Parts: sequence; structure tokens; C-alpha cells
Amino acid sequence: MKKDRFGISITFYAVLGFVFAILGQTLLGGLLLGFSIVAVQDEWLTRQTLQAFFLSLISGFVSVIIGAVSWSYRIPFLGTVLSGIFGIITALVTLVILILALIGLLNVIRGEDANVPFCRGLADKVFGPENKF
Repeated sequence: MKKDRFGISITFYAVLGFVFAILGQTLLGGLLLGFSIVAVQDEWLTRQTLQAFFLSLISGFVSVIIGAVSWSYRIPFLGTVLSGIFGIITALVTLVILILALIGLLNVIRGEDANVPFCRGLADKVFGPENKF
């Protein structure tokens, strides 16, 4: 297992990134991403924390969009319907992100690329095509 200069396995940081994504902790995920870029300087770890960070960003983005239309909940009948629809959308997005984060988490535990759809493409755009490790 590859370790950083502090003696901690880099897999731990990647797992922590996906745990933050599951918990919806965008700020902590961003701080971990910054730490992996600046302090650890490992490309594999940076790719994994980027994927986890992008997952939490997607979750946060959906929450902001739904929060922006929450004013419509006060409309007597339409507000109830919209509230139910947006609640279902939020639940589905949360479930999809949970499943993707768990898949990424399991892959990272095995030392492989997290391979999260859409997020991997964004990470590849940041670094260019993936090198074989």
C-alpha cells in the first residue's frame, strides 16, 4: 500500500472523500481535495477525491435548485403537488448519489479507480486521459 509522507495510506484519504460525499459534506470534501493536491501530491488520490467531490457538488447543486423554488410551496394546491414532486426528485437524486458513492467507495477500498460515471469524465478533463498506474 502506498503511503504519504505522514505515514498514512493514500487509500484512507480516498475512502474519506467518498464518506464525505455520502454524508453530503461538500466543504470537507473540498478541503480534502485541496489537501490531496497540495500535501500528498499523488495523481491517483487526486483523481479519486475529485470524483468524490464532484458527487457531493451534484448533490449540493440539486439541493440549491430545489431550495430556490421552495417559495412555490406556499401556493395552496399547487404548492402541495410541487412539494411532493420535488421531494421525490430529491429522494431519487440522493439515492443515485448514495449508490454511486458506495460503488466508488468499494472500488477505492480495493485500490482501483473509483470509476464513478460522469464524475470520472470530469476528473479526466482536469488531468487528461488516465494513465495506467
